[in-house]
Amino acid sequence: MIRVVYSLKPFTEKVHIMKRKGICMKSKTTALILSILVGGLGVDRFYLGYTGMGVLKLLTGGCFGVLWIIDIINIATGKLLPADGNGYDEDFVVTSAPAKTATNSFDELEKIAKLHEQGVLSDEEFSKMKADLLAKI
Repeated sequence: MIRVVYSLKPFTEKVHIMKRKGICMKSKTTALILSILVGGLGVDRFYLGYTGMGVLKLLTGGCFGVLWIIDIINIATGKLLPADGNGYDEDFVVTSAPAKTATNSFDELEKIAKLHEQGVLSDEEFSKMKADLLAKI
């Protein structure tokens, strides 16, 4: 699941809120590396918040290697998520959308002016849309 954030402000506000609430985002890369290197000891499960499974893997050597391999595959494919249900921090990709420039607003203003001239938009609708566009500039 990829979330697209149009500016950094909502993303940083969400991160600050999550830190205040004590929510810790886990890294998929870290979980995968832990699973590959020390997954037989259950460290990956402890990291993701599955304490019971971590103890089981610790006492049985990764369920004799079977659960160790299954966990590597599940973490790599994204099927094994953190226990708190927040997802991995890589799932929250920050991308910036192209900002509306003055030319885009100007083009939109021309379009609504043409619609007003053709009689599609009333005077009230035109003035409201015009005010909204000018406020965005």
